[in-house]
Amino acid sequence: MVEPLTEFIVENAKTARRYLRAIGYKKNFDTEVTIQELDKHAQHQNCESLLHNVLQGTDCGLISEAGNPCIADPGNEIIAYAHKRNIKVVPLVGPSSILLALISSGFNGQQFCFHGYLPIQNPERRNKIKNLENTSRLATQIFMETPFRNQSLLDEVLKTCLDETMLCIACDLTLPTEFIKTQTVKAWRSNKEDFHKRYCIFLLGR
Repeated sequence: MVEPLTEFIVENAKTARRYLRAIGYKKNFDTEVTIQELDKHAQHQNCESLLHNVLQGTDCGLISEAGNPCIADPGNEIIAYAHKRNIKVVPLVGPSSILLALISSGFNGQQFCFHGYLPIQNPERRNKIKNLENTSRLATQIFMETPFRNQSLLDEVLKTCLDETMLCIACDLTLPTEFIKTQTVKAWRSNKEDFHKRYCIFLLGR
C-alpha cells in the first residue's frame, strides 16, 4: 500500500487543505503534514528552500489552485530545479481547462499553441488577435482572459476577425454551468452570449 504524502507545495494553504480533505486525505494537518506556499509576488521562487526536505529524501506534492501545475499556473521553476538536482518528477494529470477546451472544440489537436493572456490595451491587443487569426489556419490558437474582462476581449475578437473565422468559447468547464460552442465569427456576432465573470478559454481554428 502506498503511503500518502506528508509534504506539499501549494498556491494557497487554506484551499489546498480543503481540496485534500475533499478527496479523502486523512492525515492531521497540524502535526503530520508540511504545507509550503509559493510566493506569488516573488519574481523567482526560492526553490532550494521549498525543496529542502525533498533533497533529504522526502516525497512532496505540487498542487495548483485549478488545472495542472505549470500549465497556465505556477510551478515550472520548482520542476526545473528538481531536474537540476536529479530529483525524480512524477506528473499526475488533472482537469486542465486548456486541454478540455481543445478536445471539445473540433479544432486541430495535432498542432496548437497556448498564448495565455493577450495584451489589454489597443492597438497591441487588436494586432495580436489579427496575428492569431492568421496563424489559426496552420495551428489552433488558444488564449484566455480574467473573468471580468471576458466580454471586452470577445467584443474585440468579433470586431477584428473575418466573418468566416472559426471561434470556440469553452466556459465554466466541468461545472454545472458548462458552455462549449464552436461557430463562425459571423454567427457569434448574431448570437452573443454573456461571459462576464465566467471562466473562459478562447480558441481560433479551422
